[in-house]
Amino acid sequence: MLDARGGLLAAIAPYSDDFVRLMRAVPSSVWNPIAFRWEFPAEHGREFRQVFSSWLILSSEAAEDRCLLGEAGSLPEKLAHDMNDAMCALKYSERTRERYVAIVDRYARFLECPLIEANVSDATRFISFMEKNLGFSASSLNQIISALKFMYMRVLGRELPLTRRPKADRRLPGVLSREEVDLILRMPHNLKHRAILALAYSAGLRVSEVATLCVSDIDANRGVILIRSGKGRKDRYTILATKTKKLLKIYIELYKPDSWLFEGQNGGHITVRSIQEIFSRAKEGAGIKKSVSIHSLRHSFATHLLEDGTDIRYIQELLGHANMKTTQIYTHIARNGFLRIQSPYDREGNS
Repeated sequence: MLDARGGLLAAIAPYSDDFVRLMRAVPSSVWNPIAFRWEFPAEHGREFRQVFSSWLILSSEAAEDRCLLGEAGSLPEKLAHDMNDAMCALKYSERTRERYVAIVDRYARFLECPLIEANVSDATRFISFMEKNLGFSASSLNQIISALKFMYMRVLGRELPLTRRPKADRRLPGVLSREEVDLILRMPHNLKHRAILALAYSAGLRVSEVATLCVSDIDANRGVILIRSGKGRKDRYTILATKTKKLLKIYIELYKPDSWLFEGQNGGHITVRSIQEIFSRAKEGAGIKKSVSIHSLRHSFATHLLEDGTDIRYIQELLGHANMKTTQIYTHIARNGFLRIQSPYDREGNS
């Protein structure tokens, strides 16, 4: 949840393209996928007000939940611990555990009765609220259902008969052109930042995978990178581009990282939030107006490989997709087929 003492403020509103566009105009603003909101340093509260005027709610943690969800209860501490222990026993990832607990906490605040007394109609109202008022996607709603089912069945020992799930959205991912990628990768003056973005694109990595890379995961001799415990706790190898290898060699010689390849300012590895900010600054500096994020470098990697004629099965392995259907979405973006089609407007005789 929002750490007001850490100097952060939060903003939440029903999803819209205008909302995202305006929120990105607030300096250092970052979407927090675990708490379901945008966060930004309190020092930029003035810029926020200038951008949004009185359209959105600016609040601390407690005020935010009261304004958006009404007076509500809270998640009992013991239930949160029991839920986390149950997920640990089943080897759920740390990110999934945090998100599930955050979902149930938000659910408890939404309810007008103690959580233990809530029933399926309460859960349905909550899911409907998150879709109508906050514009949650089908995948996010499905995760809410999974979190609530886990809490009821695994922790409370009760059945939650939410059997129907929303149909998945068929949205195409945002992809950058090769020229746009090149502009972004050249933008950082900081060698470490440039190496981070180059790795994300050239190896098709998730932002969490970039953050948790170890120096020992880079096999320069074989030209590969070992991704440990990626999504689904699966290890895999991906390619180490020649340009990236040269960049990393200079970076390692200069920064001398010990264990983590990209160390954080306060010890440990760099945070996902920091990498997102690095990308945002590079994108803004490159003058790119597309609605894209750091994850778009991964989408662009896959799309450009497909356009170059790489077998989609190899792309699936490099990305670490369990299902080929996930990889096939890039066939709808790659320009190979489109390049051979001539618009009737371009034919002779049309003006």
